Amino acid sequence: MHPLTRYYTHQAGGGGGGSGGVGPIYALPPYVQRGHGFGDYLGPLFRSIKPLLFSGLRFASKALRREALLTRGKILSDIADNTQMGYKDIITKHVQNSFQNLRS
Repeated sequence: MHPLTRYYTHQAGGGGGGSGGVGPIYALPPYVQRGHGFGDYLGPLFRSIKPLLFSGLRFASKALRREALLTRGKILSDIADNTQMGYKDIITKHVQNSFQNLRS
């Protein structure tokens, strides 16, 4: 018999040991973790929450954009109308008002 064929049949469990049958089959001990642990339970939960989370983020980004545009308009109109106040004071005042509007 060719040496590679003999090696293969020995590895496959078909020879060498005198029994001629298939060798021992590998089995995991019962304490070895299978699956992903908590991920098996939490994965479907996060997959169901994910669309709700992203729709909430989409709504928040729209509100943020809208507030930024309104604030920009207010800042520009105050700068054009009020020449005595500094730019920094006008911007600070309107940005603080915007943050208060977003919180409520």
